[in-house]
Amino acid sequence: MEVYFVTGTGTDVGKTYCASRYVEMRRRTGLRVGVYKPVASGCIPGDDGDWVAEDAVELWRAAGCPLTLEAVCPQKFAASLAPPQAALAEGREVDEMELLRGVDAWTGPSSNSAAENDARFDVLVVEGAGGLFSPLSASQLNVDFARTLRERLPPLKVVLIAPNRLGVIHDCIAAVRAAQAAGVGIDLIVLNRIASVAESKDHSISTNAQQIEHWTGCPVVEQWS
Repeated sequence: MEVYFVTGTGTDVGKTYCASRYVEMRRRTGLRVGVYKPVASGCIPGDDGDWVAEDAVELWRAAGCPLTLEAVCPQKFAASLAPPQAALAEGREVDEMELLRGVDAWTGPSSNSAAENDARFDVLVVEGAGGLFSPLSASQLNVDFARTLRERLPPLKVVLIAPNRLGVIHDCIAAVRAAQAAGVGIDLIVLNRIASVAESKDHSISTNAQQIEHWTGCPVVEQWS
């Protein structure tokens, strides 16, 4: 199974958009793709009274609605804060064991029969909450969770999403070096080329990719949103 942890240089940099486009691309090749967002905040009320994580819905639809929406995002909170603070606002806390248990729904076999020993998905895309160094729970940052996942699922690759705009060179170099210091290598950087920026007079967007590759040693690709 291929496993990807999608994170970003910050919040609202296009993680869900880029992850969803990648999921759709892999599905078009005939692969079974699972999606998992361990925790989400800033959720909206659903028809059934539960909270709805809009990012999780987008990922789920891109994947063809596998399993259930609850399996995609088991922990949801209302406040637009980092998950541990959003949970605290409701008198709750992010369940750190559930963060890992949620992965098992996507990576484990669909039954105990010998005929179904293989995982039911070929690819799993895990999207973090906020940036790589944003808090995920009371004692974990996204980078800590990514490191734990890599220990459990050695093929895991970490993908960093960054908006293609002036200043992104610094953001990517800082994220890559900090991730390396935390024991997590970045395998790919995706520059999300936002239309509003592309239409401006930001001349850096044509050279950012080359500069980031030069200074980080990471491969860089561009994505339009």
